[in-house]
Amino acid sequence: MDSEETTGDDPRAGVRKVGDARELRALAHPLRIALLELIGLNGPTTATEAAKVIGGSPANAAYHLRTLAKYGYLVEAEGGAGRERPWKIGSVAVNIDSNDPDPAVAHAAGALEDVFTERWLNRARQYQADRAKYPAEIRQVSGSSHFVLFGTAAEAEQVQNEILQIMMRYMDRIADPALRPEGAGAFEMVLTTHPIDLATPTDSEG
Repeated sequence: MDSEETTGDDPRAGVRKVGDARELRALAHPLRIALLELIGLNGPTTATEAAKVIGGSPANAAYHLRTLAKYGYLVEAEGGAGRERPWKIGSVAVNIDSNDPDPAVAHAAGALEDVFTERWLNRARQYQADRAKYPAEIRQVSGSSHFVLFGTAAEAEQVQNEILQIMMRYMDRIADPALRPEGAGAFEMVLTTHPIDLATPTDSEG
């Protein structure tokens, strides 16, 4: 399996880089992503507990939990056995690259990125629909910001790294709920970068 921990001054240091198509395909399943999110938010969780939240049977949840563990996304926590065995996060975050030179890896990474994108877009839409039910202080810091950066690819990468360095300060709180301060809630922050076409439409047609 081609996976490694990034090192050096890269803000992704400590983030698992997944460069194996099998590992990527194992994660690109809505139920498995839901399980990872559930355990990341709530801490160690059993198959029985997971089934009550994500639906389906404990046996089905147990199968997907074991699959995630097979590829290192989850690890066993202490206590329990069988479907009452708790699981905890093994990889707090993963780094995937849809530009990988291996076509199989690039395809699998792209498919996984599509799944992630659709999930966070759905959550963003759901928040907009339900925002009135949240307290004012939550609404104040929620929403989206959009910027256009005129710069080189190197400058865009520098901006990305600076933002990631800030976010990485809080990563330990995912694996260890005890590190979360009183009153802490889960906020999803998505950094997406893409070029835009700045060409001015012409009036030559019509």
